[in-house]
Formats: sequence, structure tokens, C-alpha cells
Amino acid sequence: MFSGKKVIVLGGAKSGISAAQVLVRLGAEVTLTDITPLHQMPEPERIALQDMNIRLVTGSHPTTLLSGADLIVKNPGISPEIEFLQTARELGIPWISELELAWLISKAEFVAITGTNGKTTTTALTGEILARGSRPVAVGGNIGIPLTGISFGKGPEWLLVVETSSFQLEDCYKLHPRVAIFTNLTPDHLDRHKSMENYLAAKLRLIQNQDSDDYVVVNRDDPILARQSFGRGQKIWYSLKPGQGDCYIEDGWFCWRGERLAPAGDLSLPGEHNLQNALAAIAAAKALRLPAEEIRQGLRGFAGVEHRLEYVGEVRGIKFYNDSKATNPESTSTALHSFAGKVLLLAGGYDKGAEFVELVPLFLEKVKHLFTFGDTGEKIRREAIAGGFMEVSPTLDLADAFNQAVSIASPGDIVLLSPACASWDQYANFEERGKHFKALIKSWREKL
Repeated sequence: MFSGKKVIVLGGAKSGISAAQVLVRLGAEVTLTDITPLHQMPEPERIALQDMNIRLVTGSHPTTLLSGADLIVKNPGISPEIEFLQTARELGIPWISELELAWLISKAEFVAITGTNGKTTTTALTGEILARGSRPVAVGGNIGIPLTGISFGKGPEWLLVVETSSFQLEDCYKLHPRVAIFTNLTPDHLDRHKSMENYLAAKLRLIQNQDSDDYVVVNRDDPILARQSFGRGQKIWYSLKPGQGDCYIEDGWFCWRGERLAPAGDLSLPGEHNLQNALAAIAAAKALRLPAEEIRQGLRGFAGVEHRLEYVGEVRGIKFYNDSKATNPESTSTALHSFAGKVLLLAGGYDKGAEFVELVPLFLEKVKHLFTFGDTGEKIRREAIAGGFMEVSPTLDLADAFNQAVSIASPGDIVLLSPACASWDQYANFEERGKHFKALIKSWREKL
């Protein structure tokens, strides 16, 4: 399929490097271009790129590279509006995402998860449960593991559990998951998609190739998703309310069509949203005929996901939680609802065009003091004060926000990083931001 083809990988980073490595193995003539100069790239990426048998162009995306090109594999973070891609469109050169490439080079069955929030936890938990079954399982995608690296060479006996983003899906054409999961849908990435209609359309590309032998698992409690038809796949609804779906919670039990599967207490993660994530994972497992005992084992064995309401530890009676993956207001709302008392909240970051007004009532109810930082810091501060929440302090950056928070924290307090924004103003990704937060905690502990 790719042997002898001239393929441009647009954008390095982990997914681009993985795509380039696989394409070389498949016999393609590969050019990788990245806007970042080679000497400014992180050392692991720089070494990996230099060790590959590819043409490497960094520092810009010259349109001259398009001459004779057959295909572009595009990093999902790159806007389709850049000159390089506009020229490619004029020349009739197609582009796909690394997710689509991963599908094309594998015979495995895909269990694919999308939505605005809850994707990562649902993906990881689904993988944990399915791994208790008889089929081999691998987990990757937008969760932080490039999918091409684990899909290549996998046979039909494999299950690949995949987190998918709207940016990846808008460049997919043949992707055909056996099971598709939709967690929820709220406004996000509107700076890129321009409207909720476009955002929804990108998400729905996940099921464009499904047929009546496939399954689509949907959160019935989400008002937008509840109104959608979801194509040709067999619908499986889940809900926190008894009688509202195939998979639900009743009397403290996870249930499936009248059958009690496992006590809800088997899931150790806090928050109602994690019960929804578990229902989605259970529904996918039942679609794939997993027995109840294996589902119970998976629920009990799941410890959570790094950067998603991750308990980092306690220092001098102060508890720290890393929720760096909260990249929109809805995620931060979910995090705040997970705590019974008030927290010291650290929020701010890259401006994706979101509004924070709806968070203000939660600030009044759930936040002892708010420390804002990043590009959106002043915007959040203004909206908080306008809504009557006055316990808010502007800070220079995450480190300053952390230092100010611990300076006023008392034993019994909770310091929560839940930014409500993407990380791209000051960090390469939310993982880097979360690791910085954990490093700040470690450094502070060592100084005491």
C-alpha cells in the first residue's frame, strides 16, 4: 500500500516519529518536516529523527516539498489552514492523520473512544477490563502512546483500545471501529472548529464506516448526544439513572440489562463522572461478550490515570491533586464536584476561546481561593470577580501560583491543579504541565 510512495509526515513529536518509522518499514520514501528547528527539539526526538532513513526538513514547511508527493500524514495539532496544506489541497495531494494510518496498517479490531471529557480514563479503564479477557489487548492513541507504534502487524485476534480526538478524526476516512464510545459533548476547541456543529461533525466521523455488526456506546445523560442517531451501529446506551439505558447504576450496583455485574464500590476513583466512565467501559466489554467476573476484576484493578485527578500526596497535612488534563471548563467543573469541601484551585493556560462564567457559581461553592496564571489568567480573574467571587489572586505562572497557594494553605486543605485550559501557552502538552506541578510539590517537600 505504501511501498514506493512518496509520503510527507507533517509534524514531528511522538506521533510523527512513530508514523515515519512505520512508513519506512513499509517501503515508503519519507520526508518529515517540522516547524521547530532540529537543535531546539527535545533530545529524544532529535536523536530518533537523526537515526532514521528519511529526508528531514526542520524550521519551516516549504511548499517545494510537495512536488511529487503522494500523501501527507498530518500531526493533529497542525491547523488545516496553513499555507503548506492549502497548497497541497490545490495540488490534489490528500492528507490523513496518524490515527487513520494506524488503522490502515493493522488487521486488529478497534475499540475507539471519543468525547469532550473522560476519554483518557474511559480508554485506560476499558483496556484494563478487556485485558482480563482471552484476547490480547493494546492501548494507545491520543492517550499519549502513538497508535502506529502498536497497531503495526497486529492480527485480527487483537483488540486495540484507542483514545481519539476531534483533531485526529477530522482527517480519518476509512477508520472502522468495532466498538465506538461517546462519553459526552460540550463546547471545546472552537478556536479550531469554529462552531459546535463542526466539532460534532468531527466527532461523528468515528462511526461513519460502522455497519449493523458494530456497536456504538453512548452516554444517554448527555443532552447533545441523546439527540443524535449515530448511524448504522447497534446502539448501547449508558446512564447513571436506572431504566435509562442498557448499562446503568441501581442500588449501588453496576447493572447490565437487569443483571447486577459489580458493586459500584469496586471502582476506587472518586466522582460521579468516573461512574459514567466505568459504565461506558462496562458496556463496551459486554458488547464484546466479556463475562461479569472479568469485568469485576478489571474494575478492582484500575488505579486511575496520571494527570487526571491524580492524587500526588500529602505534605504537612495538605493534600495535592494533579488534574492537568482538565483542558476545558467542563473538566474543571467535574473535578470540583469530586471534592466534598473547598479547595485551593490553580487555573489558567492557553486560550481556546472558552468562557469561564459558568464556573463562577462553583468557585463560590467549592473554592477557598483561586490562583490564576497563563494567557487566560486575567480573563478568569475578571469573570470570577464579576460573578461575585473575590478570593482570587493573579500570578505570574504555575510556579508562582503554587508558591502562593502553599503559603496560605493549612493542614486539611486541598491544592488542586485543574487549569480549565490547554497548556500550549507555556508547555508542550498537559503532561509536561502536570509533571512540572508534581516537581514543584517534590521540591517544596524537600525544602521543609
